[in-house]
Amino acid sequence: MKCPNCGTENAETARFCGKCGQEFALKASAPPQQAVQQQKPKKFVRCSDDKQIGGVCSGFAKYFDLDITMVRLVTILSFLFTGSATFWAYIITWIVVPEDVCGL
Repeated sequence: MKCPNCGTENAETARFCGKCGQEFALKASAPPQQAVQQQKPKKFVRCSDDKQIGGVCSGFAKYFDLDITMVRLVTILSFLFTGSATFWAYIITWIVVPEDVCGL
């Protein structure tokens, strides 16, 4: 790539001229890294397509990228050891969190 300011030949991947420091304009074929890496933010929802009771466990599994069986097992063990605290947390989450198709 030839510098438009001083005429020095530079590498094709260079962003600045090695001699004068002039910044090169980005090519249209090479989008900036930030635009390429943008993704939709994660959203916690109850999964309607893989639910046993309310879809809360499958929603947690999808959000945190965990195995659904492990999340359900931890939930059941938590029910057994903490009793009503986990039960009410599950019920409140079931009511408050919106339901959506997750596609697990």
